[in-house]
Amino acid sequence: MMERKKGIGGSDCAAICGLSKWRTPLQVWEDKRGLSGPVPDNEPMRWGRMLEPVVRQRYSDVTGRAVRLPDSVLQHPSYDFMLANIDGFTDDNRGIEVKTSAYPSGWGEEGTDDIPIGYIFQVQHYMMITALPVFDVPVLIGGNDFRIYEVPADKELQELILNKETAFWELVQNNIPPAPVSYEDVVRLYRNSQAKTITASEQVEEAVRWLKEVRAKKKEVDEREESLKMAIMEFMKDSDTLLNIGGDPIATWKTGKATKRLDLKALQIEQPEIYLKYLKEGESQRRLLIKGGK
Repeated sequence: MMERKKGIGGSDCAAICGLSKWRTPLQVWEDKRGLSGPVPDNEPMRWGRMLEPVVRQRYSDVTGRAVRLPDSVLQHPSYDFMLANIDGFTDDNRGIEVKTSAYPSGWGEEGTDDIPIGYIFQVQHYMMITALPVFDVPVLIGGNDFRIYEVPADKELQELILNKETAFWELVQNNIPPAPVSYEDVVRLYRNSQAKTITASEQVEEAVRWLKEVRAKKKEVDEREESLKMAIMEFMKDSDTLLNIGGDPIATWKTGKATKRLDLKALQIEQPEIYLKYLKEGESQRRLLIKGGK
């Protein structure tokens, strides 16, 4: 949906505030700047879309409230970058945000606002835009556990969200990336190197020393792992299951199915046109090498 690139939607809110397990502020920024590709569809997303009208109808059946659908994406009257694509609203001034979940973890007692933190931020974002005082969150958990949660407006939280989103959108508009918050962020932000040098600070020199030590310990652990595996496998010989003295299985070493791989070298020699047609060049990667002795 192109609308989401024109502003900040509810599903962006938690990530911008640093509370998403799935995305960082930098990843949202790249999306808004058009630097990332489309989000690939998956089974949970497809099932969520298919079940949305079912869950919405069940909410109406349980509460007796008719749910009306907005005609378009909603926009904040004062902050035009704040967008809302809500799942519905009722005649008695309640917003509706439909959810599906495979597991009950993160969902508390029904009727409360004890829902996953990302959804809290999402509906607070929506309440700022719609001025609705409360959002109901009907959810279908595990395909057979229907619940309704109620999240009232929280002015203090909304103020925090507004400040975060305003600062973030200024970064988008000015083409300034937000600070990285993860190893993956640093890799994404500094994809390409230049032929120049930089002098380390004391803190970074210390990080290099610690990294050398961690890698040395990791090598020792890897070597110890190989030694222990060798001892177990040599004892098992051609047996596929290892039992303890009580007769319970404690390890298996079974022959798996043979894998089938495309012989790219043969394809390149025998069918070079086909090989070149489907040859795809990957993105270049930077590699961190630590120099010097231990």
